[in-house]
Amino acid sequence: MIDFLSSLGLITWDWDPALIRIGSFELRYYGILFALALALGYIILRWRYRDENEDPEKATNLTYALMIAIIVGTRLVHCLFYDFDRYMENPIEILYFWKGGLASHGAAIGIILTCVIYDYVWRKTPVRITVDRLAYGIPTAMICVRLGNFFNSEIVGAPCDPNSPLAFIFTRYDNVPRYPSQLFEVGMGIIAGAILFGTYFYYKKRNRKMPLGMSTALIITSYFTMRFIVEFFKEYQIVEDGVLQSSGLREGQILSIPFIAIGIVLLAMCIWGPWKNQYAEQFTARFQVKKPESLPKNNENTQSENSDKSKDKTE
Repeated sequence: MIDFLSSLGLITWDWDPALIRIGSFELRYYGILFALALALGYIILRWRYRDENEDPEKATNLTYALMIAIIVGTRLVHCLFYDFDRYMENPIEILYFWKGGLASHGAAIGIILTCVIYDYVWRKTPVRITVDRLAYGIPTAMICVRLGNFFNSEIVGAPCDPNSPLAFIFTRYDNVPRYPSQLFEVGMGIIAGAILFGTYFYYKKRNRKMPLGMSTALIITSYFTMRFIVEFFKEYQIVEDGVLQSSGLREGQILSIPFIAIGIVLLAMCIWGPWKNQYAEQFTARFQVKKPESLPKNNENTQSENSDKSKDKTE
């Protein structure tokens, strides 16, 4: 399955993408890792609710809605835009999402629509609240999904020098030495997570709250900046259109530039702009769990009441 000892020093990757096969049914690593991403996302979302003094059980219904939105969105975008003819010939295969074929753009669309309905329409709160909470689950999702792509030998990197220590041959794709761009994006998830959680604990250690929207700004800026760099190693064609052709940029890089700009603007609004003094608790006061009175205070009240009663008896 993996050969590290070829004459050129290449890593040959021929891993079976299916963990289990029973008749026509197969359970793929991609499906397992996708489910793991959803499970970890749910755990992290509950933690974010609890950390901001909201009942974590409220995260359950939101998670169900997000799971449906992500699965439907990723699958439909892939089937309609990437392999339309194949799925129109056999529409039942659209339901076989565990076999791979999920588009991240569809996940983004599904998540945004769900957050708008949940926050802006239902709770009457800024959409930034839920997006900030979900931001902490994005790095783990990036890691799990790209590992799934790696097991599937898909979304491969561009051809590279066979003597490069990073060269892989994905025999299920072709026999050309390529960069393992999936693993580069796993690294993106690790770095994005380190930035996000590092900033969170920086504020936590100083007993300060992160401005509302900062988590979203950090994940957008870090992800698309790294995406711009990794695109140099991915198997995509250069855009052939006037100025864009002369720029030498790839389509994914061009699409990343507006997001990098948006992330920087959002970050500036959180640090210096109108959001620097805004926190989730200011908008979710009616949803927060009420803390019971402390025990010492109750004891003091009880002692006071007993003292009053003893005085009455003495009189």
